[in-house]
Amino acid sequence: MRQLKCEIKQKDYASMDSEGYIYAHPHFVDWPRIEREIECKVDIIEGGLRQESKNRTKNSIIVKKTIDIPSNERLFVNADAFIVHCYNVSKKAVNPEIAIWKKPFPGMKDKNLPEDEVLRVKDLYSYGDYGNKLRDAVAKSVGRYSIDILGFDSTARTMFMRHMPRTVEVMAKLNYHYLYGYTKVADNSMVNLAPILVGDMEEALKKPKFDSSGDININWILPTEDRMDPTKLQFLWKIMKEKYGCESLFNEDISGKSLGLFNYPAAEFQPGFGDYRIEIKIIDSSGFTENPADHYYRVYYLAVYEKWKYEACRDGEQIQNEFISIWRRFAHRYRDICHFGFTFVTTLTHEAGLVIEILDEKMAAHLSQMHLDGDLNNTFSVIMGDHGNRIGAVQRRYHGRIEERMPLMAVRFPNDFSQKYPEEYKNFLENKYKLTSNFDVHKTLHDIVHMRLGENKEKADEGRGISLFDIIPNTRMCPDVTVAENFCMCMIDVSNVTTPLPKITKKSVADQKKDQFDTLKTWLKTEKLDDCVDVKSLETGSDFKEMAINPYSRFGLRTKKNSTAVEMMKDRHKKNAELNYLNFEFTVTGSFKSSDALSMLVRTELFVEKNTSQLIFEPMIQEMPASCRFVSIFDVCQCLRLRLSS
Repeated sequence: MRQLKCEIKQKDYASMDSEGYIYAHPHFVDWPRIEREIECKVDIIEGGLRQESKNRTKNSIIVKKTIDIPSNERLFVNADAFIVHCYNVSKKAVNPEIAIWKKPFPGMKDKNLPEDEVLRVKDLYSYGDYGNKLRDAVAKSVGRYSIDILGFDSTARTMFMRHMPRTVEVMAKLNYHYLYGYTKVADNSMVNLAPILVGDMEEALKKPKFDSSGDININWILPTEDRMDPTKLQFLWKIMKEKYGCESLFNEDISGKSLGLFNYPAAEFQPGFGDYRIEIKIIDSSGFTENPADHYYRVYYLAVYEKWKYEACRDGEQIQNEFISIWRRFAHRYRDICHFGFTFVTTLTHEAGLVIEILDEKMAAHLSQMHLDGDLNNTFSVIMGDHGNRIGAVQRRYHGRIEERMPLMAVRFPNDFSQKYPEEYKNFLENKYKLTSNFDVHKTLHDIVHMRLGENKEKADEGRGISLFDIIPNTRMCPDVTVAENFCMCMIDVSNVTTPLPKITKKSVADQKKDQFDTLKTWLKTEKLDDCVDVKSLETGSDFKEMAINPYSRFGLRTKKNSTAVEMMKDRHKKNAELNYLNFEFTVTGSFKSSDALSMLVRTELFVEKNTSQLIFEPMIQEMPASCRFVSIFDVCQCLRLRLSS
């Protein structure tokens, strides 16, 4: 799968390079049938918007202009979306008015050039007409940071790390940080992405925070029972555009003509139709009435999905490469101009997240090139998932239940951020290990949009979420971060469960404590940390917690609206806990080899059926040397080694 090869059924009569320029080369395709005369044209298209007066036609494609294009020249089409179609105009041609080949392309219009035109451009920008190397333009100081978000449907952090090893390696070298306690607030895509991109909605805040059961009310997160006009939503990129003049991009792989984050389900985005519960059969009446961003690609995707159902290959290529190329080109085009870009790829991973691995080599190459080109220098680069896999077979497994609820969230900072804003950077490094959710990410992005950093930092308001640049409490629980119980990954006490699985009785606390302590010591040696930690000095504290994930999450409950299912879940858990895995948390004290005092919180996991244990995460350092104040044991030990060698 990693080396997916796409069958070429028909050669392309035109192609787009990595910078967004197109080349028409019909005679090369037809060689040696050079007697055929082929002409190509460009249709510049727009559409994909709901007409407010009719409240429909969001799926329309409108041809604005048709332009003949020359062959074998480098061309720039100054539009966000266009279709190239070629015709056999030879004298002997049958039906010369019918295109023998056509393909939609994603452009990226330049407001400084004539709109909706095809322009001939130079092949090389670094050299003059006589081969002389030109001086690089001096980059202007933007004065504020940019944001580029690349999102993948159904992608958990751990799944991403399993299936994207080359990309993960590049991200490590570029110093991306993962949010290890990041938990989704709701079930599917839109209800998880809107809290990040929009934050608080007036309609939602009118709802009660808790439902009748005392749990988080889903309508307090997103008012799914109200009709909303997405055009009126205050997206962060819209604020950045209106207040600070920044460029914006909304690039969403819609996966089908009637779909889209803010188009489906249609009943939620149909203003003026009255009661939500009345069945509406008009499926073409949702969506935006105007472009929500400077670069909006719905019409491109409408052209892609016209008379075509998604599969990984199209026109002999991996189609998702085109989707993410828009993300990379936008970051490159506006690297010296303040901008906010949001790209979301749906179809590749929606059914099975592991399929993302076919993008691994391309993603690694994109990030490496972006680094070389300086596209990341002044930008917060975010690579994320909306949630883990909800549909594929993996979500029916124990680890799949956890992954479904804990999506990928990785952030790279601008090059100068840690020096300019050391306090915010320090807080983020501590917070990345804590329980966080979508609303915390929104607050963080909100601070970046308004540059509320350093001396401009304002006191945190009382809205939902806490910025990751502020201090987040260690005592947070799921209701504090707007996570309902059936999505909550906080552990519950199971010390009273004596038979976690049929015919398997738990060991005594003393024996279990010894086993888990031995697991820690083995791990320290395996990770070669015994040169830093004095293993012989280690002792366990009196605390020893036996825990497991709650039954609603363990058995994959999507919603608690069905009271019968909730009671069945409680009864099932009460009669037979089915605790395939037990977790243990305990404190260990001792010293480092440097004689500095050490205290750490350890969490291990026991696979009950096979009686095997492992650390599920590195120990969290609670007491560390004054000169090496890090939460990560790896960071502390690296610091101590450097201190000893200097």
